[in-house]
Order: sequence, then structure tokens, then C-alpha cells
Amino acid sequence: MADGKQVRVILWCIPRTVSTAFGKCMSNLDNVQIIHEPYVSAYLTGPEMKQPLEGFEKDFQVKLIAKASEVDLKHDAGWDANMATYKFTKEKLLEAEYPDKRVVFVKDMSYGIAWKLHMLPEGYRHAFLIRNPVKVFKSWKKMLDKMGKALSTVFPLENKSSLLPEKYGFGESFQLYEHLVKTGIEPKPVIIDSDDLLENPEFILREFCKRTGIQYKDELLSWNAGDSIVKKWKSSDLLIKGNHLCGYYEDALASQNFYKSPPPADRADLPKDVKICVDASMSYYERMYALRLRAEEQ
Repeated sequence: MADGKQVRVILWCIPRTVSTAFGKCMSNLDNVQIIHEPYVSAYLTGPEMKQPLEGFEKDFQVKLIAKASEVDLKHDAGWDANMATYKFTKEKLLEAEYPDKRVVFVKDMSYGIAWKLHMLPEGYRHAFLIRNPVKVFKSWKKMLDKMGKALSTVFPLENKSSLLPEKYGFGESFQLYEHLVKTGIEPKPVIIDSDDLLENPEFILREFCKRTGIQYKDELLSWNAGDSIVKKWKSSDLLIKGNHLCGYYEDALASQNFYKSPPPADRADLPKDVKICVDASMSYYERMYALRLRAEEQ
């Protein structure tokens, strides 16, 4: 902006952490540009996609991409997935000029950038959103069950090729956190646990805004149900089209506010595949949880 007060923030997330609802929340800021999952687009569907996938996982991904191309969004989501190189993402999306915006807010997944840390954009504050792995992977399983797919389609449960990375998203978040701190890019990143956000949204949002330089407003506490605001986001057209097929943003788009979440299930009650994912992730989660923004810091 002309007055030099523009704020740019990236919230690095793990999937199924209420992160898309957080994006809707931030959409209520004044003069804001939301950029939705740009590195995920490059990681999963762009010309430099991280995989090579094999077997069923590759077949599933290719079919999803082909089917999504048939969806008519009736609005411009932002960019074609075929354009989504890491250089394009960094320079043409994240480092682009947004002169009429007071805030540029990016929501993305840590695993999308963890293998290409040299492609982090300049000029951003960095924060993290985490969630208890029991809740994360139960949510994954529920979503995939609706699609007729297994957790092994997405995560490397049998040490094979998978859609998401070997450290299940949690290890990649911790890797990115350590990189930001050690390099001085962000000496003390804000870490939000989604349960704390759902339990006390006003305090968490006020502190998040204060620590990242965003001007808080009470309108962040509620928003309209539906996807009307999403049409103003910059996002990969393929990710938005994929939601029309798979519904991975469905609950977030239907939401109107943050509401309390029940406690996590006991590990003993979890299915075997969920236990494997939880056990692979818990140590990373616990290290970041210990560093999270806490209400008692008030």
C-alpha cells in the first residue's frame, strides 16, 4: 500500500485443522487478499509435483484431475494448475503487488514447501495451525470413507508411494518451524492449536492479529455460510473444482463460526490405520503444542 503498512502473513497448516474456516474468518478483514493453498497446488498438481506416485495412488490422482477439469466453477478461482510451478507460486502469486490491499493472508500446508525451503516468499510473517493427531486422522478417515478410499491412499501406511508426505504433515510442519527459527526468518512463530481456537476464539484471534500485525475486528468471530467469499480468493482452480467432487472443504464452507470440539478419542478405541498415523505424528505435534499460544499468557 502507498502508506507502507501492508501486512503479509502465511498460516502454515496441517490438513483437517479447521484451516479453511480460518481462511473464511480472515476474509472478514478490511481490504484483504486471501491466497488459498498455493504451494499445495504446486506440490500435488503442478508441473513440479513432488511425487512420482505409483499404482493406485497415481491412478486416483490422475482420475481426480481429469474429472475436476469437467467442473464449471462459474467464477475465476485464480490460476490454472498447469501454471503452478514453485517459481510461479513464489514470484507471481505470493510476491506479487497487491497495492489496494491492507492485508495479504495466505493459508497453506507446510508439506507443500518443506522440500523446497529456498522457495519461501519474501516479506511475510509466519504462523502455524496444529491439531491433535487423533482428531486429524479421524477426520481424514471419515472424509475418505465417504469417497470409498482408505487412509493408505493418502498416507504411507505401508511404506509405499502416497499422496501426502512421509512425516504425515506434522513432521514437515516441525521441519519448517525449525527452519524459520534457525534462519531468523521468523524467530518466534505464532503456533495456534485448533482446540484452543475453538475453545476461546476471541482471545486467540486477538493475539494472533496482534503478534502478526493485523488489525483485529470482532467481525472475525462469525461469517456467512456458503462459498460466496471463496469466489474472491486466489486459489488453484483444480483445488476448488476438486472440492465439488470430493467435498474436502464442505464442512468449512458450511460453517458460520468457530465452535467447541469434543475431546479426542482414546487411542485404544482407534482403528489400526488411524493409530499408525497418530503414532507417526504425535511426537512432532507435542513439540509444537508445547510452544503454542496459550490463553494463560494473557
